[in-house]
Amino acid sequence: MAAWAAVFLACAGVGAYIAAHSDPFPPGVDRPSASSPATPSPLTSLQPVVWAGNVKSVTHHEMYVGGRCTTRWRGNLRFTANDQGEIDGTGQMRLLGTLRCDFPIAQTQVRRFELTVHGRILPGGMALRLAQLSIDPTNGRDFGAFGAFLPFRTLLATKDDAVNMTIVRRRVDEQGRGTYSVSTTFDLHAIGG
Repeated sequence: MAAWAAVFLACAGVGAYIAAHSDPFPPGVDRPSASSPATPSPLTSLQPVVWAGNVKSVTHHEMYVGGRCTTRWRGNLRFTANDQGEIDGTGQMRLLGTLRCDFPIAQTQVRRFELTVHGRILPGGMALRLAQLSIDPTNGRDFGAFGAFLPFRTLLATKDDAVNMTIVRRRVDEQGRGTYSVSTTFDLHAIGG
């Protein structure tokens, strides 16, 4: 047994001697230097990626006195995340069905929002900003409160190049006569470069 231990120690000693006196970079192999460029971070090495998908939203304007107006929306977004992680694109939301209110409304309800999409890709997600580009009809008002949340800023988590999240928000209206609420579901996918 002692003989085997001596053989192993001798081998270890020879290996250590060879390693200490050999050049790990033979001719033709560049040595690393202090001035070699750093490995790019995932955000700076992103390739442009196109994202697209659907958005569904249900909104309410609840009056403290008088009742509630409700709208349902469906739409789509399409945007590109460039090699710096910056997001730029467009989208639209269309009214599903009609405005439903607990009281009569004689004015015209907005039926479509054209949107701009901006933001940034983040580690594990994205920051999105949806803003109103135009409405149809141009003389309409949104009584159900989707437009009251524009610009809509949100953080969305990504998993396997996809987003499937519901964002719920609520706030007091501008006149202090009620509250706006919105529940918006994002179903987005990276579809290529």
